[in-house]
Amino acid sequence: MDVTTNHEGHHSPRRRRVTPETMAEAGIELTLPKVSVKSVAESLGVSIVAIYNNIDDLCSLKALVAEEILRRWSAPLPGDDESMHDALLTLAAALRELVHSNPGIAEYLIGLTPSSIDAIRMADTVQTRYRVRYDLTPKQATWAVITVCEHALALAEMVYNSARRDREYDEVIAARTDLDTLPGAYDNVDRGPDGMFLWSMRTVVVGTLTLIEAPDFEQV
Repeated sequence: MDVTTNHEGHHSPRRRRVTPETMAEAGIELTLPKVSVKSVAESLGVSIVAIYNNIDDLCSLKALVAEEILRRWSAPLPGDDESMHDALLTLAAALRELVHSNPGIAEYLIGLTPSSIDAIRMADTVQTRYRVRYDLTPKQATWAVITVCEHALALAEMVYNSARRDREYDEVIAARTDLDTLPGAYDNVDRGPDGMFLWSMRTVVVGTLTLIEAPDFEQV
């Protein structure tokens, strides 16, 4: 953060011009969970009133930050020779990285509204590429991409993250004699969060591809 020294010798943030760009940049540096009108004002070295002069409320400020995060992110699109199965797994892995690099973005993506202009445009671009590349109907493309994305966001945010500790207890669970099935399911392979995430997402992808090819899918 830029700082200046006032006449009493104390350091204070250098005042920066308040624009959508500077507010978004400040919010990204703070991360979405820490974005507030006060925190952005302090980061820019301006008053709270200066921030409110440029936004409607806190929700619009957070949306401004989230939309800028998404503008800087490039969603992977299916390659010309890539199977839909592999393309969806690549998309899921990219979303997980996005979530872990930008705390709070998963919550924003799950709750998109019509005001999420750029995010919805990005989603449409991705779905259109799938529709054209794999000769899908609009419904097939939308359901396939959204289903995989929603599961990827949820797993990345809540399950397969740096806080996951279940492998620490594998040996203890495997050694229990009062259990009939769980001990036989454990092995000594440490697939790590990345491997387990992709394994779970494979289940989602395979199920999704089967569903959209069902004869009655368009009537569901």
